[in-house]
Amino acid sequence: MLNAYQNMIENQLRAGGITLPSIFEAFDQVDRQSFVPQSFQRFAYADMPIPLEGAQEMFSPLTEARILQAINPTKNDNMLEIGTGSGFSAALSAQLARYVTSLEIDPSKANSAMLRLEHENIRNARVICYDGFLYDLYQTTEKFDIITFSGSVSSLPVTFLDRLADGGKLFYFKSLPSLDFAELVMKDTNGNIKTHRLFETKVTALVEPREKKFTF
Repeated sequence: MLNAYQNMIENQLRAGGITLPSIFEAFDQVDRQSFVPQSFQRFAYADMPIPLEGAQEMFSPLTEARILQAINPTKNDNMLEIGTGSGFSAALSAQLARYVTSLEIDPSKANSAMLRLEHENIRNARVICYDGFLYDLYQTTEKFDIITFSGSVSSLPVTFLDRLADGGKLFYFKSLPSLDFAELVMKDTNGNIKTHRLFETKVTALVEPREKKFTF
Protein backbone atom coordinates (compact mmCIF):
# COMPACT_ATOMS: atom_id res chain seq x y z
CA MET A 1 0.00 0.00 0.00
CA LEU A 2 1.30 3.45 -0.91
CA ASN A 3 1.83 5.95 1.90
CA ALA A 4 0.51 9.51 1.56
CA TYR A 5 3.72 10.87 0.03
CA GLN A 6 4.08 8.03 -2.48
CA ASN A 7 0.42 8.41 -3.40
CA MET A 8 1.02 12.09 -4.12
CA ILE A 9 3.95 11.28 -6.40
CA GLU A 10 2.30 8.42 -8.30
CA ASN A 11 -1.39 9.34 -8.39
CA GLN A 12 -1.13 13.11 -8.56
CA LEU A 13 2.16 14.13 -10.15
CA ARG A 14 2.92 11.25 -12.51
CA ALA A 15 -0.77 10.72 -13.34
CA GLY A 16 -1.07 14.47 -13.96
CA GLY A 17 1.61 14.46 -16.65
CA ILE A 18 4.72 15.43 -14.70
CA THR A 19 7.74 13.79 -16.31
CA LEU A 20 10.86 15.79 -15.41
CA PRO A 21 13.08 13.83 -12.97
CA SER A 22 14.30 17.10 -11.46
CA ILE A 23 10.80 17.87 -10.18
CA PHE A 24 10.50 14.56 -8.35
CA GLU A 25 13.95 15.15 -6.88
CA ALA A 26 12.85 18.58 -5.63
CA PHE A 27 9.79 17.08 -3.94
CA ASP A 28 12.05 14.47 -2.36
CA GLN A 29 14.31 17.17 -0.92
CA VAL A 30 11.62 19.38 0.65
CA ASP A 31 9.34 18.23 3.45
CA ARG A 32 5.93 19.57 2.37
CA GLN A 33 4.50 18.93 5.83
CA SER A 34 6.90 21.48 7.29
CA PHE A 35 5.19 24.21 5.25
CA VAL A 36 1.59 23.22 5.94
CA PRO A 37 -0.28 24.93 8.82
CA GLN A 38 -0.68 22.68 11.84
CA SER A 39 -4.45 22.45 11.49
CA PHE A 40 -4.11 21.03 7.96
CA GLN A 41 -1.24 18.59 8.52
CA ARG A 42 -3.40 15.59 7.63
CA PHE A 43 -3.99 17.12 4.20
CA ALA A 44 -0.32 17.89 3.46
CA TYR A 45 -0.12 15.40 0.57
CA ALA A 46 -3.76 15.58 -0.53
CA ASP A 47 -4.82 16.66 -4.02
CA MET A 48 -6.09 20.04 -2.85
CA PRO A 49 -4.91 23.58 -2.08
CA ILE A 50 -4.21 24.29 1.59
CA PRO A 51 -5.81 27.40 3.16
CA LEU A 52 -3.48 30.02 4.59
CA GLU A 53 -4.12 33.18 6.60
CA GLY A 54 -5.51 36.18 4.75
CA ALA A 55 -7.68 34.17 2.36
CA GLN A 56 -4.59 32.86 0.56
CA GLU A 57 -3.60 29.26 -0.10
CA MET A 58 -0.81 26.81 -0.89
CA PHE A 59 -1.13 25.34 -4.35
CA SER A 60 -2.01 21.69 -4.67
CA PRO A 61 1.05 19.47 -5.26
CA LEU A 62 0.15 19.01 -8.93
CA THR A 63 -0.16 22.76 -9.52
CA GLU A 64 3.26 23.27 -7.91
CA ALA A 65 4.72 20.58 -10.16
CA ARG A 66 3.05 21.98 -13.28
CA ILE A 67 4.60 25.38 -12.63
CA LEU A 68 8.05 23.84 -12.20
CA GLN A 69 7.65 21.77 -15.36
CA ALA A 70 6.67 24.89 -17.32
CA ILE A 71 9.58 27.03 -16.14
CA ASN A 72 12.08 24.16 -15.79
CA PRO A 73 14.65 26.02 -13.65
CA THR A 74 18.36 25.25 -13.88
CA LYS A 75 21.29 26.02 -11.58
CA ASN A 76 22.08 29.04 -13.77
CA ASP A 77 18.73 30.71 -13.14
CA ASN A 78 18.04 33.64 -10.84
CA MET A 79 14.34 33.58 -9.90
CA LEU A 80 11.81 36.10 -8.62
CA GLU A 81 8.58 34.91 -6.99
CA ILE A 82 5.64 37.25 -6.38
CA GLY A 83 3.72 35.99 -3.35
CA THR A 84 5.57 33.72 -0.91
CA GLY A 85 2.64 32.21 0.95
CA SER A 86 3.88 29.30 3.06
CA GLY A 87 7.31 29.33 1.41
CA PHE A 88 6.91 25.87 -0.13
CA SER A 89 7.07 27.10 -3.74
CA ALA A 90 10.27 29.00 -3.00
CA ALA A 91 11.71 25.93 -1.26
CA LEU A 92 10.97 23.71 -4.26
CA SER A 93 12.35 26.24 -6.73
CA ALA A 94 15.50 26.63 -4.64
CA GLN A 95 16.29 22.95 -5.23
CA LEU A 96 16.53 23.64 -8.96
CA ALA A 97 17.52 27.29 -9.43
CA ARG A 98 20.65 29.19 -8.49
CA TYR A 99 18.81 31.66 -6.25
CA VAL A 100 15.20 32.55 -5.42
CA THR A 101 13.97 35.94 -4.22
CA SER A 102 10.39 35.80 -2.97
CA LEU A 103 8.29 38.88 -2.19
CA GLU A 104 5.43 38.65 0.33
CA ILE A 105 3.18 41.56 1.22
CA ASP A 106 1.92 40.04 4.49
CA PRO A 107 4.48 40.43 7.33
CA SER A 108 3.20 37.40 9.25
CA LYS A 109 3.42 35.07 6.25
CA ALA A 110 6.81 36.50 5.25
CA ASN A 111 8.23 35.84 8.71
CA SER A 112 6.76 32.31 8.90
CA ALA A 113 8.11 31.44 5.46
CA MET A 114 11.59 32.70 6.37
CA LEU A 115 11.60 30.55 9.50
CA ARG A 116 10.48 27.48 7.55
CA LEU A 117 13.19 27.98 4.92
CA GLU A 118 15.78 28.34 7.67
CA HIS A 119 14.47 25.22 9.41
CA GLU A 120 14.83 23.28 6.14
CA ASN A 121 18.39 24.67 5.78
CA ILE A 122 17.59 26.29 2.43
CA ARG A 123 20.24 28.95 1.93
CA ASN A 124 19.67 29.99 -1.67
CA ALA A 125 16.24 31.53 -1.13
CA ARG A 126 15.26 34.72 0.66
CA VAL A 127 11.91 36.26 1.56
CA ILE A 128 11.43 40.03 1.44
CA CYS A 129 8.34 41.56 3.03
CA TYR A 130 7.29 43.91 0.24
CA ASP A 131 4.48 44.52 -2.22
CA GLY A 132 5.61 42.56 -5.26
CA PHE A 133 3.71 44.83 -7.62
CA LEU A 134 5.88 47.74 -6.48
CA TYR A 135 9.13 45.87 -7.07
CA ASP A 136 10.28 48.45 -9.60
CA LEU A 137 10.45 50.91 -6.70
CA TYR A 138 12.38 48.47 -4.53
CA GLN A 139 14.98 47.36 -7.06
CA THR A 140 15.55 49.15 -10.37
CA THR A 141 18.44 47.25 -11.95
CA GLU A 142 18.25 43.51 -11.23
CA LYS A 143 16.86 41.23 -13.92
CA PHE A 144 15.66 37.66 -13.51
CA ASP A 145 15.84 34.56 -15.66
CA ILE A 146 12.51 33.33 -14.27
CA ILE A 147 9.58 35.18 -12.68
CA THR A 148 6.58 33.37 -11.18
CA PHE A 149 3.32 34.49 -9.58
CA SER A 150 1.82 32.52 -6.70
CA GLY A 151 -1.76 33.52 -7.47
CA SER A 152 -3.89 34.93 -10.25
CA VAL A 153 -3.80 38.50 -11.54
CA SER A 154 -6.29 40.40 -13.67
CA SER A 155 -3.50 41.57 -15.96
CA LEU A 156 0.27 41.41 -16.04
CA PRO A 157 2.04 44.70 -15.19
CA VAL A 158 4.47 45.43 -18.00
CA THR A 159 7.17 46.31 -15.47
CA PHE A 160 7.72 42.58 -14.94
CA LEU A 161 8.61 42.14 -18.60
CA ASP A 162 11.26 44.80 -18.07
CA ARG A 163 12.58 42.78 -15.10
CA LEU A 164 12.77 39.62 -17.25
CA ALA A 165 16.19 38.90 -18.70
CA ASP A 166 16.57 38.13 -22.41
CA GLY A 167 15.96 34.42 -22.84
CA GLY A 168 13.87 34.43 -19.65
CA LYS A 169 10.50 32.90 -18.72
CA LEU A 170 7.58 34.31 -16.76
CA PHE A 171 4.74 32.18 -15.40
CA TYR A 172 1.47 33.64 -14.18
CA PHE A 173 -2.24 32.91 -13.84
CA LYS A 174 -4.56 35.22 -15.77
CA SER A 175 -7.76 35.69 -13.78
CA LEU A 176 -11.15 35.38 -15.48
CA PRO A 177 -14.61 35.27 -13.80
CA SER A 178 -15.11 31.50 -13.83
CA LEU A 179 -11.56 30.13 -14.17
CA ASP A 180 -7.91 31.08 -14.54
CA PHE A 181 -5.47 30.39 -17.35
CA ALA A 182 -1.88 29.44 -16.63
CA GLU A 183 0.30 31.31 -19.11
CA LEU A 184 4.01 31.15 -19.88
CA VAL A 185 5.61 34.30 -21.27
CA MET A 186 8.94 33.81 -23.01
CA LYS A 187 11.40 36.55 -23.99
CA ASP A 188 13.92 35.62 -26.65
CA THR A 189 17.50 36.88 -26.81
CA ASN A 190 16.34 39.82 -28.94
CA GLY A 191 13.75 40.87 -26.38
CA ASN A 192 10.75 39.61 -28.35
CA ILE A 193 7.81 38.32 -26.31
CA LYS A 194 5.66 35.23 -26.92
CA THR A 195 2.87 33.96 -24.65
CA HIS A 196 1.77 30.33 -24.42
CA ARG A 197 -1.46 29.29 -22.70
CA LEU A 198 -0.82 26.08 -20.75
CA PHE A 199 -3.83 24.90 -18.75
CA GLU A 200 -7.05 25.97 -17.04
CA THR A 201 -7.45 26.00 -13.28
CA LYS A 202 -8.73 28.15 -10.42
CA VAL A 203 -6.34 29.69 -7.90
CA THR A 204 -6.58 32.42 -5.28
CA ALA A 205 -5.99 35.94 -6.55
CA LEU A 206 -2.95 37.90 -5.42
CA VAL A 207 -3.51 41.22 -3.69
CA GLU A 208 -3.12 43.76 -6.48
CA PRO A 209 -2.76 47.55 -6.44
CA ARG A 210 -5.98 49.39 -7.20
CA GLU A 211 -4.46 51.06 -10.24
CA LYS A 212 -1.95 49.62 -12.68
CA LYS A 213 -1.11 52.13 -15.38
CA PHE A 214 0.72 49.78 -17.68
CA THR A 215 -0.38 46.21 -18.34
CA PHE A 216 0.46 43.48 -20.83
